[in-house]
Amino acid sequence: MKKALVALLVSGMMTSAYADVVISEGFDDVSSLQSKGWILDNKSTPAGQTGWFQGNVGFTAQGSSDYSYVAANYGNAAEGGTINNWLYTPEFSTAIGATVSFWLQAIDEVGFSDQIAFGFTDATGVVTDLVPTFTVGTNGWTQYFAHIGPSAGTGRFAFQYSGNADTSSYVGIDSLVVNVPEPSSILILAAGAMGLVAARRRKRA
Repeated sequence: MKKALVALLVSGMMTSAYADVVISEGFDDVSSLQSKGWILDNKSTPAGQTGWFQGNVGFTAQGSSDYSYVAANYGNAAEGGTINNWLYTPEFSTAIGATVSFWLQAIDEVGFSDQIAFGFTDATGVVTDLVPTFTVGTNGWTQYFAHIGPSAGTGRFAFQYSGNADTSSYVGIDSLVVNVPEPSSILILAAGAMGLVAARRRKRA
């Protein structure tokens, strides 16, 4: 009976080990991103007239009827050019790992498509883990998740919008959340596991 109670206690601790939200961005005001630690870096060649901007056409925001999302389009590069536009979150600690969730959608336009890659960089912007480029869906917003294991120091989460300017159209990113495990939760889980081991040893004795 004691063993069952200890096991139940550990199970309860695990379900209560909530993550700590360190970044939550709904992109209500894209013009304020840089003041909050975001980096907008358009490396397209030759550069076009636009970079990352407030959503304004095609579709509304994820979960609302306004344009509170960040967007990019074919104008990131000049006609005939190559798009290479990056968006980086503020820095966050990666010491105990992190999970990122966000939503993507592209405009539905025959003959055109939009390409995105995403992943993690270190604090200096060097890519450490990037999901290969893929075509963003046009049938409503789609949620994505990314996870990085524990590593020393801090990092950022990054998006890369790429492709040929002449065949690209318009893409949006919305509702980004970065979670890291709470250190106190990790200690509680460790203590619970130790308690379970101790209970087993007492029974054997």
